[in-house]
Parts: sequence; structure tokens; C-alpha cells
Amino acid sequence: MVLIPLENRLSRLQSIREAPESAPPHLREQAWLELEQKTALSIYEDVEKVLKKLAKAQLNKSSAGKLVHETRVALRRWESIWTVLEKDDWNEKKYWKVAGSRLRKVHKMLGRLRDWDVNIELAEEYELSSPIIKLFKKERKKASAKVSKGLEKLNVKKLLKETLKFLLTRPQQIAIKHAGSSRLFQSAYSHLEPLLQEQEETARGLEAHAQTPSELHELRLVVKAWRYLLSDFFGLTNLELVRAQQILGKLNDLERLTQLISSLAAQDSTVTVAMIKLQEQKLKHLSDFDTLRRNLPFGLRPSITSSTVEKSIPVSDEEML
Repeated sequence: MVLIPLENRLSRLQSIREAPESAPPHLREQAWLELEQKTALSIYEDVEKVLKKLAKAQLNKSSAGKLVHETRVALRRWESIWTVLEKDDWNEKKYWKVAGSRLRKVHKMLGRLRDWDVNIELAEEYELSSPIIKLFKKERKKASAKVSKGLEKLNVKKLLKETLKFLLTRPQQIAIKHAGSSRLFQSAYSHLEPLLQEQEETARGLEAHAQTPSELHELRLVVKAWRYLLSDFFGLTNLELVRAQQILGKLNDLERLTQLISSLAAQDSTVTVAMIKLQEQKLKHLSDFDTLRRNLPFGLRPSITSSTVEKSIPVSDEEML
């Protein structure tokens, strides 16, 4: 872990005063570099667990869908924290080449596989014909083969080993690089709160005009990053963000299926009926989101009391998408 030299502890105590007294202890009494390392290591444990399972799994089986989903959730959290680490000088070329870029590649590969799992679920839910469902399953099989082959090439065991080594050693390198700088001893709250403000402003700008499927999809990604920043660093799980992400995710899934089957309407009567139902469902979700978007938690910050209350909100696996 990061070691703070004795002669600099006074500087650290002075910087703690920058954070509001109502801030939870883990944000007020801890330097930002320590919190970033602890958070990254915690998420790494989740990534390690699912990737080891994934490397041994038979991905061509439909039962692997849950594991694919769990792995994507863990890697999405990793992607979210990585954007913060990059801004704080964590990235280095060697790590990115041997592990960082490969983790991102795994996430993208699994995204395509997960899309086919959802496409099949929706095709069955909206009663599309057997030939269409059979076609979707064939495409899923192709995607699973690509993922399995890709995982073999990437060497998951080495990837995880290099990531853990990086997380254990990089903070000390950063501390040495910034030795003597008061920035190094900022409290976690003082250092990370401006990043939260920045994320909120990005979300606010997108929310103001997001109407088209592509705009709503972009907003979904920003809301997801905002939510993970709040939960992983600030200890807050907010119900409005969970719900917004859930609705926008469903809209994205419905739009993807609509695009997939729209060209088949002339040849398959089940497509026409499904398209009508899909449109009705999209309109319902859009209406729900129009109500919700007015209540997004801009300005939400943790306090000694609110952090406990917010974290008690139950979040299902589906809402963790």
C-alpha cells in the first residue's frame, strides 16, 4: 500500500481540513491515492474472480449467459475507475500494452456476446418465429467461439497477474514522482469531488437534448459512469441513477432488436406484430424516462448520515447492467 512519510503527515492533516466535516471518514481522513488504490484492488478482486471462471466456462452454452453478464458488470466497473486513475497519472505504457488494453478488449468481446443473449431473450418474449430465433442462436454461437478463442490468445492468467502487480506498485511511483507536492496529500473528498462535478456536468449537458436512440445510448453510458463513481468512491447508491440506467438500457436493447428485424417484415409475419409491440414498449420507457430525467441527483454528495441511508437501497443483478 502507499506509505506516507512521517515528515509529511502534518501536510496531510492540514489537507483533511479542506473536506467538509460532514463527509464520511473514508473520504475526509484518507488521501486520494490511498483510496484509489484500495478501490481499484477491491474491483480487481471481482474482475479476477469472474475472469478465472470465464476462462474455464463453455461459452457456447446458454447457461453461460449469467457469467457473461457478471463479467461485464465487473469490467464496466473497472472501466469506470480506470477513467479516474488515468486522470491521476496511473497509466503507463508497459501496463497498458500487456494488460490494460487487453482487459478492454475482453469487455468489448463480451459486449457482443451479451447482446446476442439479450436479443434471444427478447425474440422469445415478443414471439418472433422459430427461424429468426434459430438465426440469433447461430450468431450467438459464432460470437461465443470468438470470445473463447480471444480469451486463449489473451492469456487471462498473465493479464490478471500483471494487473495486480501494477496496482500494488504504481501508487508508490506516483507518490515519489509528486514528492513534496501538496496535491499528493489532498483528502480523497477534496480530490475526487471535482471529478464528480465534471461527470455531473457531462450528464447534464447530454440530458438536456438527448432524444434520439444514439443520444440516449450515450447518456446511458455517462449515467452509468456517474453511478459507479458515486458508489465505488463515495459509497452512495442512488435509486434515480439505478432506474435511469435500467430504463436507458432497455431502450437500447429494444432499439437494437428493432434494427435487426426491420428488414425481415416482408418475409415473416411475426416481425410486423413484434415491431408494433416493440414500439409500444419503447414509448412507455421513453415516457418513464421523461419523468425520471427531471429528478436526476445533480449535486448529491455523501455525508456521515446520507452515506449509510443511500447504501441501504437494494439493487438487483438486472439493475447492475
